[in-house]
Amino acid sequence: MTFDVKVRERILKPISEVFDAFVDPVKMANYFISGASGPLEEGAHVTWEFADVGAKVGIDVLEVNKDSKIVYESSALGRLLRTTISFDADGPDATVVTVIDASFELDEDGVNLALGQNAGWTYTLCALKAYLQFGVNLRTGLNRRLADVS
Repeated sequence: MTFDVKVRERILKPISEVFDAFVDPVKMANYFISGASGPLEEGAHVTWEFADVGAKVGIDVLEVNKDSKIVYESSALGRLLRTTISFDADGPDATVVTVIDASFELDEDGVNLALGQNAGWTYTLCALKAYLQFGVNLRTGLNRRLADVS
């Protein structure tokens, strides 16, 4: 038996601007990753960098529908996960972003992995909101000890 993780956030920006922030690695570095081998394009293999934790994650982009949906797979966490990011307009100047990670095994490892993914996507969408709505980069100083932050 498997289950999915679903996280949703409303961003007060037009759908095209929110979608672009997910496919453009320069914009993604302001709220999610520290670098990428390229933009999210259908059929591409992209490597995301998370310098704050010394990690690189490879993803295979399966589907990109402009201003609508991005689907990719990754086995970076030890299990193959499929992530679907959907974009829905909520009026002319707001977008609802929904992230679904599927399929977690209903066992201790699967539940722990799902909890981590849920927390990660919640943080990511909140950081996206801060970046797009207010120009704030919440990644600054991420995962540094308090004594190291000036």
